[in-house]
Amino acid sequence: MAEGSGVRWLLVSGLGLVLLAVVGALLYGWWVRPAVPPPAAQVAVGGVTARQAFTPAAELAGQWQEDARLAAVSGRWSAADMQVGGQVEWAFQFFSPVTQRLALIAVAAGTARMVRESLSPYVVPTFSAAEWRVDSDRALQAWWERGGKVLIARRPDAELALQLHVPGAGGQPVWTVVGLIAGTDTAFTVVVNATAGTLIEP
Repeated sequence: MAEGSGVRWLLVSGLGLVLLAVVGALLYGWWVRPAVPPPAAQVAVGGVTARQAFTPAAELAGQWQEDARLAAVSGRWSAADMQVGGQVEWAFQFFSPVTQRLALIAVAAGTARMVRESLSPYVVPTFSAAEWRVDSDRALQAWWERGGKVLIARRPDAELALQLHVPGAGGQPVWTVVGLIAGTDTAFTVVVNATAGTLIEP
């Protein structure tokens, strides 16, 4: 009888140790597993930022007109496309004060191409590269931290639009980051000063 009890005790103890080992392994795996970066970080790491795409765009704009100045930058993706290594296409708008013409230049995979150019009936506000200190990844991260994370979690079919421009003559450039839900009026917007990096409250 005592021998049977001893065997049962050994079996129970052994099963308990196995269970503890399994639980410990699961907890260890959960604790040390690499965190999956949020979409904002993924774009910053794996994609091409607007500032990186600016170099080939500026070179092509200089060939177009010597006095070409940057007027706007924009990009748009679906939440599903916000992944490491994903293709990002940026659109740059340049204005030539001498000729009063606008040029739209797209950059993808490090290559710039002229999309179109047209005559502008009015003077377009522009800004210099020196004024543009905040890159798209920082603006996107600000949007993510202010509530974009919640929007994407609830609606993974959302689209994201970024635009860099000067709201008015003599002003500083700002990033406008908007999360859009297709087929609805739902939009979550964050505006970031592209020179100082501060949030602009609505």
